[in-house]
Amino acid sequence: MKIVKQIQLLAVCVGIAIPVAAMAASSSSSKTTSRHTTGTGTYTGKSVSQGNTTRHTSKTGASAGKSVTQGSVTKHYDKSGKQAGKSVTQGNATRTMDASGKTVARSTTQGNVTTHKDASNKVVGKTVTK
Repeated sequence: MKIVKQIQLLAVCVGIAIPVAAMAASSSSSKTTSRHTTGTGTYTGKSVSQGNTTRHTSKTGASAGKSVTQGSVTKHYDKSGKQAGKSVTQGNATRTMDASGKTVARSTTQGNVTTHKDASNKVVGKTVTK
């Protein structure tokens, strides 16, 4: 769940039409898929996680980058492989920063629902992980 929050949040923060995120903290052979929507419920894409890597796609299925997690830090990469930012998770809260280190979003998770907020604390979307 940590990875899911982080990736999704990045997508929202960077303006990627997916989530930026969904992950599984379980075994490397297990896959987890997360569907991403805006605050109004509009579908924006999905993330598929396996091990510590999550691949993101837009609503059209185009690549939107990937995220790699080590411990409580997830590094986010754009579709060309350049690092676009990172997320740090503490408990059920995640803070996402852009490439320069500026906080651009926050998210909190309760159960299988993650709520995403922008830098001014406005809700910008939700992600449901199944």
